[in-house]
Amino acid sequence: MPEVTSNTQARWVVPVSLALSLAGLAVSAYLTVAHYSKDALLCAEGAVIDCGTVTTSEQSEFFGIPVAVLGLAFFAFVTVLCLPVAWRDQRLHWPRLAAVGVGVLFVVYLVAAEFILIGKVCLWCTAVHVITLALAGVLVAAALRRSSL
Repeated sequence: MPEVTSNTQARWVVPVSLALSLAGLAVSAYLTVAHYSKDALLCAEGAVIDCGTVTTSEQSEFFGIPVAVLGLAFFAFVTVLCLPVAWRDQRLHWPRLAAVGVGVLFVVYLVAAEFILIGKVCLWCTAVHVITLALAGVLVAAALRRSSL
């Protein structure tokens, strides 16, 4: 295993964080397109799983902005922070962690909204939630390794 110091990262961190960011960007882009063209959303509908109900609920907007658009902006920003060149800039360490921290808090809010307020689950949204949490895990693990904790 390569040694990790304050100036280097384990080899897997950069490609994995970038891949997760790009995956989140892709799913968020799909959800944004689906938000604006109602026929574009491909998802099963049932007693619990119902993407249409979730993505058109009152909670699908946050202060008038579609949550899908916020996800798209979040992943666009995080993708830039996870580019290999960005990993070489130590000044981006805390903004990267702060961004993913905000993302995790928003995931908690959205999951609570799905289960408590809406009573339905969107599989596409769940994919974004899992990607966000996985990305947070990678970035926190990298930060802990960086600080040798």
